[in-house]
Amino acid sequence: MHRFYALVLVLVLGSGSGCSDPYGSRPAASAGIPAVASTTPPTGTTAAAAAAAASASAEPVLPTAGALQYVEIILGDAASEDRLPMIVAVHGLGDDPRNFAHLFDTFTEPARLILPRGIDMTEGGGYSWFPLRARDPDIAALAAGIGTAADVLAQSIRVLREQRPTAGQPILTGFSQGGMLSFAVAVRHPGIVSLVLPVGGWLPPPLQPTAKPPKGAPPVIAFHGTADSAVQYEPTRAGVQALDAAGWDVRLVTYPGAGHVITPELHRDLFDRIVDGVRAAAKSKESP
Repeated sequence: MHRFYALVLVLVLGSGSGCSDPYGSRPAASAGIPAVASTTPPTGTTAAAAAAAASASAEPVLPTAGALQYVEIILGDAASEDRLPMIVAVHGLGDDPRNFAHLFDTFTEPARLILPRGIDMTEGGGYSWFPLRARDPDIAALAAGIGTAADVLAQSIRVLREQRPTAGQPILTGFSQGGMLSFAVAVRHPGIVSLVLPVGGWLPPPLQPTAKPPKGAPPVIAFHGTADSAVQYEPTRAGVQALDAAGWDVRLVTYPGAGHVITPELHRDLFDRIVDGVRAAAKSKESP
């Protein structure tokens, strides 16, 4: 039986290539209020360090929302009981919430960061959301796995939003497998999120809607490198064009020469869009 580690954090990111560190050159920590875990780590502790310390100290069981275990971190100058915008970030293949936590070390906007953990443990460590990779030729089976995992993730998001004091609808982001799930949640469950930001992801043709989006469907802004060999750029571009043709509010931000990594430039652009979403949610009067 696997051991489970307790933390509170939701983030959708993944590595289709199984890379354990897909984030490229990590930006140096900037001045500001560091991410603070709800377990109240020492002042100045980063999100990644807080997550690692919590898991190493007592090996607690992770909390569960729906069918998924997750970690939660309170960002910025805020407390767990505050009504906060929610960021859901999903990791990728072979990764876990604790490793992905460092991406938000320099994020200073008050928000509730939720990082769900993948469904299955991988042989090399870390977790996976579905069994097939983006390069697998069985597109139908890949799409089925993505769709199933997206439905599980969507239910967990609903539960968490109801359980936590939340401002507006959650913002969803993810890398690689997490990026694929972000696309899939956007089109299968458009009413539960306010903004979707897939990174290095792809929506296979069997999952691409042909009907117009429902009223209130979230905007989708995808980020992708042209030299990505794990989740290739051209299928993602074609998928974005298909969504656009169907009437969805979608666009693709391209990074020439970038591979399957979150480069400093992409990291900055992603943060800019998340900040926009967080500030809009903070002004929202909508609550669960």
